[in-house]
Amino acid sequence: MKKVFLITVFALLSFNIFAQSKVNINSLIGYWEPNRHATQMVFWKDIKNQLQVVEFSTVDGGPLRLLSIRILNNVLVIKSICDETNWTTECSYTFIDNNTLECIVKGPVNATVVYTRVK
Repeated sequence: MKKVFLITVFALLSFNIFAQSKVNINSLIGYWEPNRHATQMVFWKDIKNQLQVVEFSTVDGGPLRLLSIRILNNVLVIKSICDETNWTTECSYTFIDNNTLECIVKGPVNATVVYTRVK
C-alpha cells in the first residue's frame, strides 16, 4: 500500500511539474502592448533565471503592484493591484502565436485584451 501511495504522489508531482512547463518562459521575454486601455508589460529573467514582470498603466503610466505570478498548464496567471484605484485584478494569459497573447481580465472590470510583443 505504501508503494502505491508513493507512486501516486510521484505521478501527481510529475504531472504538476510537466503542466507548469507548457508555457515557454523565454517566449514571454520582451515588451508587450495591449490593443485597448489596460497595462503595458515587460517580462525578463532575473539573475536567478526567474521570470519577472512589471505592468504599467496605459492611463497614467504608473506601475501596478504585483501580488502573484504563476503558470497553470498553458496559462500564465498574474494577480496585481493598481494602488491609484485600489483595484485588484487576476489576468490569465495564453499565447495566440509567438508575438500575441490573449488576456482574460477578472476583477472590477471583466474584459478580454490582446497583447502584441513590440520588442
